[in-house]
Amino acid sequence: MQCESSDEEWAQPFLDVEDPLPNQICPFATTSEISIKRMLEISSTTKDDIILDMGCGDGRIVIYAAKHFGIRSIGLDINPDLIKLAKENAIKEGVDHLVVFKVQDMANDSFDFKLTTIDSNFFSTTDTSTPLVYPTILTCYLIPRALKAIEPKIKKLVREKGFIQDHRDIRIATIVYPFERWQEVETDNQLKIFLYNNKSIDITPKSLDSSNPVFI
Repeated sequence: MQCESSDEEWAQPFLDVEDPLPNQICPFATTSEISIKRMLEISSTTKDDIILDMGCGDGRIVIYAAKHFGIRSIGLDINPDLIKLAKENAIKEGVDHLVVFKVQDMANDSFDFKLTTIDSNFFSTTDTSTPLVYPTILTCYLIPRALKAIEPKIKKLVREKGFIQDHRDIRIATIVYPFERWQEVETDNQLKIFLYNNKSIDITPKSLDSSNPVFI
């Protein structure tokens, strides 16, 4: 897989939000390298982080993080065909030793993102001087109804589990759509990237216009 994108590839056509792929609450749409790069920048990514991408698709966010930051990264997706493709892409990019991909239904399955639960072998070598119990950066490129389904679980993870690793807060970055009931702490208005952490407060829902936009 090549993460490099031409100007023409930055804009991806939006897939109908009312017609996701079978058994999925969100359609698959690719993310440009410029958006991935900015998402990781706004999240203040360092070598000490571990990234988890929810709805990872072909794995490009996870692979980019591993390739450009040299950090361990996780990709979860409900579609086994996309997980298979992500694993193949990681091998092609030479980062398969830094990443793990797993089939998971985030809307219905357990939301336990403890690293040893995801893959005990993969995370058995975590540096014991700065042990991470949970991923420190969560990324997602999901439509509003998918974000709504996971929002309460994400808040619980950030607010109740973040204190376990107080040297590194858990941050969440979304692309294009923000969480409906959660106030972001930082925004890139041009690329539509929204950052959340344990300082994000609950807000009154506002309408979200998802009428066939163009994704960046």
